[in-house]
Amino acid sequence: MRLTNNWINGDCLKELKKIPSESVHLIITSPPYHNLRVYSNDSCDLSNCETYEEYYYLLSLVIKECERVLVPGGKFAMQFEDYNYTIGRDGHRGKESLTGDINKIFKESGFILWSEICWEKYTPQRAMISDGSLWYRNLKARDATIAANFGFVYVYKKGTSGLMETQSGSDVTLAEWAEYASGVWKIPNSSIGGAKHMTPFAYELCKRLIKLYSAPGDVVLDCFAGSGTVNRAAIENGRNAIGIELNEDFYKAAQDIFDKWDDKVYESSDSFQGMVDRFKEQLAIGELNKEEGKKAKEEQKALTQQKKDIRAEIKKLEAELKTLGLKASEIKNIRENAE
Repeated sequence: MRLTNNWINGDCLKELKKIPSESVHLIITSPPYHNLRVYSNDSCDLSNCETYEEYYYLLSLVIKECERVLVPGGKFAMQFEDYNYTIGRDGHRGKESLTGDINKIFKESGFILWSEICWEKYTPQRAMISDGSLWYRNLKARDATIAANFGFVYVYKKGTSGLMETQSGSDVTLAEWAEYASGVWKIPNSSIGGAKHMTPFAYELCKRLIKLYSAPGDVVLDCFAGSGTVNRAAIENGRNAIGIELNEDFYKAAQDIFDKWDDKVYESSDSFQGMVDRFKEQLAIGELNKEEGKKAKEEQKALTQQKKDIRAEIKKLEAELKTLGLKASEIKNIRENAE
């Protein structure tokens, strides 16, 4: 199977319209934040919106177009954070919650909320000294601000029926599932091996989402592609990739990295059936571990009961010795010698 890495420089809303309907299996993206960073001077850039109303409106247009290109049942994983007001930038402190408004847009666009993940990007200790001095010195009575060291990943499914796939299968091993299944993912906020970007997308985060919500040979799309981390994770895990990035500098930086890839990275011998077969092998291992665990538990239970029976027998013998007139000290010596 020959994989394709489609890397596009342009406005995502315009470029999405060129993608055929129901041709993408998974979308992973992190949209620009309103009024937080200047990514570009382009009027199409969501970060340049004057108000949150304008931001939500333009984001809704992108989400609706993404719904069109997704296959039925396809997933859309969006990473975002609540907006943290600061004295220097906004003149006051506090937070702007984006969760409710973004969830409303998805529901109105034909999606159902499928899963939610809290991404711990770095330790609270690092967050609390990010200004260069301990925040502890600035704590006011009854007015603490908790570290903003996490973000959200909301996974939506196209369609509102909530029906699941009929065929069991996953690209995740038992060992991976033990780590992925938690609703809190502790992943460093670093795009290792990717192009430089002011807000890097963690490769491990992208890889987990790809393995959980797509299959080998599927098409994975990032409509706000930044440094191309989603494209890289998709190709390296046997998926096809489409990335759309508005900022030409970010686009070129990622393209320089893609140009250096060995052509062999695009050749994949994996397949949907291969994934299902691996899943069945892992299931068999799980069942074997389950039986071995059950057997060990039963052996432990039998050993515990044997100990109880022995103790009961000892008490019975001690009672008989007392009946025969032996002193407690003599019985104690007999028990210690027996042990």
